[in-house]
Amino acid sequence: MADMQLPTEWPSKARVIAQATELGIGAARAHDLDGFGEAVKSLELHPEARDVHAHMIRELVETQYQDGVSGDDLSEVLTRTARDAGAWNAPVDPSAVVVVLTGSLAVVQRSDDDGPATDIPPARLNGAAVLVIADLAAVAALDHRPYLMRAVEEIRRAQTVEMP
Repeated sequence: MADMQLPTEWPSKARVIAQATELGIGAARAHDLDGFGEAVKSLELHPEARDVHAHMIRELVETQYQDGVSGDDLSEVLTRTARDAGAWNAPVDPSAVVVVLTGSLAVVQRSDDDGPATDIPPARLNGAAVLVIADLAAVAALDHRPYLMRAVEEIRRAQTVEMP
């Protein structure tokens, strides 16, 4: 992540999540199983990563499908993500890809802890999210880094807003 400057005011947890997400996306694009596994393992320690990933996926989908996203579009993302990950033997769980896609777009039932209601282990969800982000950014020829920065900043902003 040497070429991405992280704001110094970010808490260490936000920096770790951003760095692990960056590592995972880079590893996915390079088809680096070891780097991908390392990133997913690091993200597993931080449940807040799913919020960052959900923001990124939602914004990437909105950017790519400006006229609205259909079920066929989501099916295409699912198929493409699973196929591409399978080509380099990345561990991908299609049901986890469905959960991160639908969860990021708020079309699933939420559990009590405000996360997707699922029995899928966090590592699979984190891996699926990173693969989806890498896919969406690559297909649209977008740099994922601004999306990552905005996601972390939006979560920080939301956490600092006082509720009445």
